[in-house]
Amino acid sequence: MNLYEIQSAYQQQTPIEEINQSYRNLLAEGELNDEEKLEVWKQVCAFANFEMIDELIEKGWRAMGVQDRYENSLLHLMAEAEFERSYMMAEGQIYETTKRLLANKVSPIRKNSDGFTALMIGAKAGYYEMLIAYREVGAKIDWVDRDGNTLLHICAENSGQIASDLAYAQNDLQNFDQDSNFDPNSRRDVNRKEELGLRCQLLASRLGDFVAFISTCMDAGLDPYQKNNYGETAIDFAIKRKSKLVGAYLKGYDFTDDETSDSYLKAGGQDLFQACINRDLEAIEALIKLGENPNEEYDKEGNNYNKMLPLSIAVVHHDFESVALLLKNGADSMLVDSQSWHPLRYLYTASSAVNTSFDQFEKKVFANILKSFVTAGFNIDSFLDDEENTIVNLSAKNADNLQLYNNYTIAKSIIEEAIYSDADVNKTNRDGISALMYLGLADLSRAEKEILMLLEQGAKTDLIDKNGKTALIYATNNAEKSTAKTYCELLEQFGDILVNAKDNSEKSALDYAVEKDNENLVAWLLERQ
Repeated sequence: MNLYEIQSAYQQQTPIEEINQSYRNLLAEGELNDEEKLEVWKQVCAFANFEMIDELIEKGWRAMGVQDRYENSLLHLMAEAEFERSYMMAEGQIYETTKRLLANKVSPIRKNSDGFTALMIGAKAGYYEMLIAYREVGAKIDWVDRDGNTLLHICAENSGQIASDLAYAQNDLQNFDQDSNFDPNSRRDVNRKEELGLRCQLLASRLGDFVAFISTCMDAGLDPYQKNNYGETAIDFAIKRKSKLVGAYLKGYDFTDDETSDSYLKAGGQDLFQACINRDLEAIEALIKLGENPNEEYDKEGNNYNKMLPLSIAVVHHDFESVALLLKNGADSMLVDSQSWHPLRYLYTASSAVNTSFDQFEKKVFANILKSFVTAGFNIDSFLDDEENTIVNLSAKNADNLQLYNNYTIAKSIIEEAIYSDADVNKTNRDGISALMYLGLADLSRAEKEILMLLEQGAKTDLIDKNGKTALIYATNNAEKSTAKTYCELLEQFGDILVNAKDNSEKSALDYAVEKDNENLVAWLLERQ
């Protein structure tokens, strides 16, 4: 039997004594050269066959200094977990193998050509038994890799795939069990359910290995808050990879209290801000239940969300479900942050623009977000920023800057919902500018319908801003000549347009129309002098 056939025997769960006899037969065929010996070493270490390691050592094979072309020692080769998806290690197997190799002077601190110690590689597989054996001999375990990652970082990052696989497996099992076509009397269906259940058990056990590795590291004094070269902690890694169980353990939560342990697991090591960033409704609810304050600002210098409220984060992500959940659980609908911005102000930021998509308009996300605030007690006419803009003013101000999605923009959706909520369409900001004035500068496709809507709701055409400009002057200054005339004609239908009024620079609408070389509008204005 050659090495490939022996590998198949491992994967077919052939009794270890039969496998070892195959090795003996192979070795009896003749003396192996160094390259052939290395291949044997690779295999017995990869499958953690400590009994065969004992026999090879007894035959005079040397473990110390053996390495492949990538400078992987025998400990590295064991730690790589090359066959973890096709071969299940028995309890104690990694521990016994590690002990043998350490006892035979395989270096626990030597790094391979990639700069990894064997234990760093073992951390990727959650080989906690390897870590236990290292601790028993007093080997140094607090090395970091080239990026400054500790064993905790490495373990947390690699636990994410197992956590994801487990979630999918549990979902598959649940869906199969609840399928209306499932027949409990069918041997085929029962066997399939057992297979799915076994996969869940195996993955849960593997995830438990990662938790045990984390726990052992922390018992040894490794700090889950230690940052790597990029300022990230192991907790950050667990959160990023959605490995909630590992994240919760890294956070050091007390799981002895049955009332809080479930919430800790759902939070997964996140704080309320991180849960909002990750749009994790389960975690948001759990964290509020645990007592986190939904009305505090994020305090993380250098982070894109620094100084933002949880509601602001949810708004910038257009996450209606999180907004509604926060508002129902104590978030203040009127609270502004330290820069005097209300959460709704963040709808009109670059980050919000990046997060916008067609389906959000189909689902009426923006209207529903505003509706949630109003239901929670938000004053629709309150100021959203230090320029004293209301939601209507702010939307009108940004109307011309937003991308159209099937003739919709955030501003169009918000203006319509705000009017439905009885917003005062004549509120002006600190500069005396009304929503009607701002819309006069916007593109026809972005504002015509909204201008008409405001006018029908009583928007005044005779307001004057602090610079003496009227709604007519704003409309006259529209970049498109035909649009400027259309808007002026609309304004005239609903009130006094102050056609002869001059601003602080002594210019009238006619003067601006002449400057713009808008002949049709000039003629129209002259008719009304």
